[in-house]
Amino acid sequence: MAYADLREYIARLEKEGELKRIKTEVNWDLELGAIMRKANDLRKPALLFENIKGYSSDRTILANMVATTKPNVFGRVCLALELPLDTPAPEIIDEIVRRFDNPIKPVLATKAPCKENIITRDDEIDIFQWPVPRFRSFDGGRYIGTWHIDVTKDPESGWVNWGMYRHQALDSRTIGWMANPGQHGPGMYYRKYEAKGEAMPMAIVLGTDPACSLAAMSLVPANVNEADLAGGLRGKPVELVKCETIDLEVPASAEIVLEGEVLPRERRPEGPFGEYTGYFASDEAPRPVFRVRCITHRNNAILPVSTPGKPFDDTTFVYSLCGSAALSQELRKQGFPFKSVYLTPSMMAVIISVDETYPGYIHTISSAIWASKVGIYRPVIVAVGGDVDVTNMDEVMWALTTRVHPVRDIHVKKRAPSHSIFPFLSPEERATLTGAAVCYDATFPFEWKEKAPKIADFEHSWSKETKELVLSRWKEYGLD
Repeated sequence: MAYADLREYIARLEKEGELKRIKTEVNWDLELGAIMRKANDLRKPALLFENIKGYSSDRTILANMVATTKPNVFGRVCLALELPLDTPAPEIIDEIVRRFDNPIKPVLATKAPCKENIITRDDEIDIFQWPVPRFRSFDGGRYIGTWHIDVTKDPESGWVNWGMYRHQALDSRTIGWMANPGQHGPGMYYRKYEAKGEAMPMAIVLGTDPACSLAAMSLVPANVNEADLAGGLRGKPVELVKCETIDLEVPASAEIVLEGEVLPRERRPEGPFGEYTGYFASDEAPRPVFRVRCITHRNNAILPVSTPGKPFDDTTFVYSLCGSAALSQELRKQGFPFKSVYLTPSMMAVIISVDETYPGYIHTISSAIWASKVGIYRPVIVAVGGDVDVTNMDEVMWALTTRVHPVRDIHVKKRAPSHSIFPFLSPEERATLTGAAVCYDATFPFEWKEKAPKIADFEHSWSKETKELVLSRWKEYGLD
């Protein structure tokens, strides 16, 4: 049964022993972020901070909501999707693809909890009524947008996009926006609004049921409505409600909704911020600004947050699994044969398991990946054989170090689209958003066919009969 809202998901986390309520007073400035990061590193439960310095008890923060778990690192993602806690990554990806293939359109709500409080007066709008954290000492300031949905609409086609792009709180009603032009929401702003000198309406939605967040991070192609995908993920339509001041609709059960607009050609310094790559690579720079015109929120609204970095956390796991599903779906729709594909949690590499169907096929499929929504900002592709589990880094590294010819199998793409958060870029490349990409062909060439080296492991080195005999007698050997 679909979670009605974030609060139902929190209740499920608590029931499963995957939630810890922090009742000790915690400072929103650095201390909270450090607790989150250490808890993530130790694979502790999700955290609900109920006593934040300088704020009343009805101003709480939810952290690490789908972060690492024991023993299955993706366990809380499984809970978010209502799958068994021990579901392995390849099966999670396959299930997301199945649900994406069965989208359900949203409906208009008859009741909207996010409208319990409506604030439109300029002198009452204040995003700091919530304990917006400064997570790390290197961060450029307090960040309100780290686990949320940005809702924007194409003024020509009417297509509504849900995305997740970071937001720095600049003052009580002004928010910075990390807006890379190759992404859907920012692309709308630069090409469809700012180019015409127009302001772009946008809503920042904080605190939705997990399916909505997962859909917003799915990296699906343009003109696909993430609200439909969220319905598919949850098996039930998402209920939407009209905004108060702009022509957009948002999830009715959201905790907090910030309505406003991004003005043309207005820039303010934003950043730096620790990102999913595990680095503070994007320096402070002039970036677009979101002006808050209205706030609606639930009573006792909960602010969800994430703090990306190394090792990986909520955002990277969701992007990894949903991005893998979106890329798998897109490549199969285009007719490319492959076994499986995986976007690594670092978000920097795509690993694809594929056997060459003709000489040079790896070039064809790597070009298709780089041309996709998922692949445009993935500087590394590793193509491995059909015998390799793309989610098993030991197997991937084995293929990478034993099958890649140092001259023949490394293919570099120059002046590729890039992102300012990539740590390996030079200052000049970071300024121009250009870089490079590479494909490592860790498959044996098509021309070798039956002459490729045989694999020395349990699966490939014994007959079916011998393997079945050994497995059937395993307990007799005293090895179970």
